[in-house]
Amino acid sequence: MKMKRIFILLLAAMLLLLSSSVYAGSGSQAKQADTLKQLGLFSGTDKGYQLEAAFTRAQGTVMLLRLAGEADDADRAKLKPAFKDVKASHWAAASIAYAVSKGYVKGTSSTAFAPDRLMTGKEFLTLINRLLGYPEATPAKAAELSQKNGLLTAATAKRLTTANPFLRGDMVEAAYSALLAKQAGSTRTLIQVLVEDKDAIAVDFAVASGLYQKPEKPSSSYIPKPGTDPMDAIEEAIRQKLDEHSNR
Repeated sequence: MKMKRIFILLLAAMLLLLSSSVYAGSGSQAKQADTLKQLGLFSGTDKGYQLEAAFTRAQGTVMLLRLAGEADDADRAKLKPAFKDVKASHWAAASIAYAVSKGYVKGTSSTAFAPDRLMTGKEFLTLINRLLGYPEATPAKAAELSQKNGLLTAATAKRLTTANPFLRGDMVEAAYSALLAKQAGSTRTLIQVLVEDKDAIAVDFAVASGLYQKPEKPSSSYIPKPGTDPMDAIEEAIRQKLDEHSNR
């Protein structure tokens, strides 16, 4: 009887730890979702973030364009998808058509896209890796490549690629990590590209998120013109240094 009681207590403790772990993970994804929303990359639905809901191919396509800084381009293009299962009235029709035209995604056949079919973690991470500049990315190598290029830790890559189903919260976690990942062959992160090259994220919002720092302006050095009095050159150089100091 005593052993049975001990077993029950141990089982209760394990369940408590497990629930705490799940709660902590959900809380982390919620904070990441808040950051993505702040950056204009994720808005959720009329029912909130729905982080526990499954993730679809249509949602994956739209999220990919946002991370590529091309969501507005897709809206302006107003292309019509050439798929029988994607009507012009579909909420992601323009994004799907644009992404297909760019070669970012493909249909499940020449006539179908399956917008409501669930997207796996392997598929979404493949899209993310290609966005980061790894065209060789495939679902089969998604976990290995994500770890190798620094996108995810080994444990996280395994968890996200084996998630069944892959949830919206999992997508948020992958997208958040992608912002901090460096582009292939570059020292610049994805969020730097979105801010500095694509103008897809406002600088102030990026800085407020804590994921981005404004690049420091290089200090200007005074170069005297030929024939300038040496003392004038020294005075001008000192004046510039004082101005730089006062403006900090």
